[in-house]
Amino acid sequence: MGKTLASLAFAAGLLALASSEASAFTFVCQAVGPGSVGWGRNFWVVDAKLQALGQCQRRGVLCTISYCTPAP
Repeated sequence: MGKTLASLAFAAGLLALASSEASAFTFVCQAVGPGSVGWGRNFWVVDAKLQALGQCQRRGVLCTISYCTPAP
């Protein structure tokens, strides 16, 4: 019983650590174009860039990534 409880506590601690690390490495990107701005936020930097470009291009024609940074 004691070993089971200890292993459950250990697993819960690992799960809490993994979820906090995943949120620490989220990327935020901004795409700008003539008269439009788009934002993207994702765990993967490529997906964040694609989200920002897609949002920007819905409002404009030509957009480029202005910056990408890890979120605080």
